[in-house]
Amino acid sequence: MLKRLLNRLHIIMTGILMVLITLILSFTFWNTYQSAQTADVTYIQRMASLIIYQLEADTEQPETVLSDYEEQMNVYTALQDSEGSLLYQSDADFPTDFSVLLKKAGQSIGIENAAGSSDARQITEQGGYIELEGLHHDHYYAIPATISTQGGNSFSLTLVYPKSSAMELFLGQAPLYLGIWLISFVVILFVSRFLLKKAFTPSEEMIKSQKDFVAAASHELKAPLAVIMANAEALQCMQDHDSSDPQTQSCLDVIDVECSRMSRLVRDMLLLASSDADKWTIQKSEINVDTLLITLYEAYEPVCISKKIRLELNLSEDAYPFLSSDRERLFQILSIFLDNAVCYSPEGSSLQIQASLKEKKLIFSIIDHGKGIPAEDKPFIFDRFYRGDKSRTDKSHFGLGLSIAKELARMLDGEIGFKDTEGGGATFFLRLPIKKYAKNTGV
Repeated sequence: MLKRLLNRLHIIMTGILMVLITLILSFTFWNTYQSAQTADVTYIQRMASLIIYQLEADTEQPETVLSDYEEQMNVYTALQDSEGSLLYQSDADFPTDFSVLLKKAGQSIGIENAAGSSDARQITEQGGYIELEGLHHDHYYAIPATISTQGGNSFSLTLVYPKSSAMELFLGQAPLYLGIWLISFVVILFVSRFLLKKAFTPSEEMIKSQKDFVAAASHELKAPLAVIMANAEALQCMQDHDSSDPQTQSCLDVIDVECSRMSRLVRDMLLLASSDADKWTIQKSEINVDTLLITLYEAYEPVCISKKIRLELNLSEDAYPFLSSDRERLFQILSIFLDNAVCYSPEGSSLQIQASLKEKKLIFSIIDHGKGIPAEDKPFIFDRFYRGDKSRTDKSHFGLGLSIAKELARMLDGEIGFKDTEGGGATFFLRLPIKKYAKNTGV
């Protein structure tokens, strides 16, 4: 499912970016086309000025001048004398006949023959450019002019220049735009894939760890049940024997241990489910810190004795302030710390339970002197389902405890963390804000 989502997002992201690239290229082409039109207008106006300047000099062969401009500059003209007689007309190979274009130009400026009109002025005058549309959707620029030569002659001149076609311009620049589009597509295709995979990596790792956990948890849930069933069957076979039989008691002990292990796993899974659903509740009360720590010590002393670990309770000589918090949740966090410490402490080592007051915060610490936490595991120690030492055969821990402790600490407005213990081992701590300063008067 995650792979399908990744592919869909990849397609959507690539599509959106390529649409943006296409719009940018289209805008660039439109600006280029507008610039080409402006350049055409400037060009024909300059050509008109040059032709008029040469014809004003009273050249004896105006046809030669005009034909040269036609061949070299692609400027097409029609020249008439003062009587309206045609002196020269370019043989232009346009989709629309040149004579038709000249007629359209004359209609656009409101005259047929400017030089032959009765009110023609004996001065040189260049008109502004006009746009002409041919009979085949072809377009042109035209400039009319009246020329008065130094010898007193008068001419009527019309210049025509083919307007740049958007399609011709596009076909000319198509290889460049296509190359840019393809290069952008390839780059976006690979870069977006890389970025999406990078963004999906944490999710993939989380899903993989969850799958691994579900597989392991399913196996571990079946294992204690199988043991319980086997021992229950053995008890059934021994039902005719004396109930004080040691073997019967041993089977009952095994059933109790396995049931407890399965109960812890189910409890942790339910706690996480409640956390995800935001259904945890906090019931605050006034907590006597000394009593809480003594209760914690008494609960874990038998466990430590059975594992040959020395458990120490370091109480402050000064009385702790009463703490307003959820006693059950607080006890649960410290129990998780102690469970971890007992699990990873070797025989003959020691554990310390202590609390201290610093900067209006009460700090609970569980200190062990085991092998400590490897550097590569430290960034993930509070992640769900994460188990640092995968080689351990102890199946009583499933990588849930510390993540549960982190969620509980957040609910209590507290902060949890860890640090290396001097001489080896790890110290887990919980900081809780003190909002009530009434001093305890004793345990």
